[in-house]
Amino acid sequence: MPAMYSWQRHYEEALVETDPRRLARLIRAAEVEIDARVEELRLKRDGTRGEREAIAEALAGLNILRKEIAAA
Repeated sequence: MPAMYSWQRHYEEALVETDPRRLARLIRAAEVEIDARVEELRLKRDGTRGEREAIAEALAGLNILRKEIAAA
């Protein structure tokens, strides 16, 4: 079972949203949570390689969602 990270719920909410009007807000909320965690990782110098990779993948996924909104 994959680890559940503090920011992951926000990311997953954006992934499953079908209403484009809500999606932009959920993307931003996920980015805020991810950015906060990245800052925490930077300051504490903790976290796992798996989480850092998951963050990179999540940010790439959010960028794809953002592009889909712009194209709609």
